[in-house]
Amino acid sequence: MGELIETTTRGLGHVMSEKGVGLRCEPRMALPLVHGDRQRLRQVLVNLVDNAADASRPGTEVLVRATTSETGIAIEIEDRGRGIAEADLGRIFEPFFTTRPDGTGLGLAIVHKVVRAHGGELKVRSALGEGSTFTILLPTSAALAV
Repeated sequence: MGELIETTTRGLGHVMSEKGVGLRCEPRMALPLVHGDRQRLRQVLVNLVDNAADASRPGTEVLVRATTSETGIAIEIEDRGRGIAEADLGRIFEPFFTTRPDGTGLGLAIVHKVVRAHGGELKVRSALGEGSTFTILLPTSAALAV
């Protein structure tokens, strides 16, 4: 999983620089194997990092961090952007719900569905004016490497 995080974030470098936002990746450890669809998990990472960049002010940085536990891995995507209103937090994973004028409301709904299809969980912490952290919790497996 660490290699997938590294290559995905490296591939987003040009997009981030166009938006004037930095990207720092901290899965600098050997991560356990995750059973899953590599392309769909990549889509999850791309969507969350891109959303974080869109929410961020130019000159700030998006942080992608991975940690392990006894049952799986946690991947956090953290921004220092505008944050999400508390009233919207309960709806952000609903299809077609969006707070952006140009949004379709499908990105986070798809991310949520993919994470759940992998036996995982998607959590969010956010504060207006301070930013948001999306956490992907995935169970580990020695069956397939992602």
